[in-house]
Amino acid sequence: MKLIEEMESHLPIPVYPTEDLGSYLSQNGKNITADTQLMITKVFDSGYEGGIVCLLEGIVPESFVISITLLRVKPDHPLFDKISAYQKRRIRSIFRSNGLKPGRR
Repeated sequence: MKLIEEMESHLPIPVYPTEDLGSYLSQNGKNITADTQLMITKVFDSGYEGGIVCLLEGIVPESFVISITLLRVKPDHPLFDKISAYQKRRIRSIFRSNGLKPGRR
């Protein structure tokens, strides 16, 4: 997948958790909010079912593997447009596979 190759060439990539992910991590004892900067240090293709997943560091002392759909890239990052487009397609695909209609953000 070309996007993974492009992301690998820009590692580490600074990202932020979505509001939902930040809330989930905070509720589970992690000192993480939607404003906490994390770093993508590795990128993987987990196939059709999982899509692009990322190894995140910055959640001391642990690292997490998480879907790129749960992360926010800064608008000034060189891959912002490509990653955002992938995220939108992936989220639509997930909703449609579950018989749902994605809402507008």
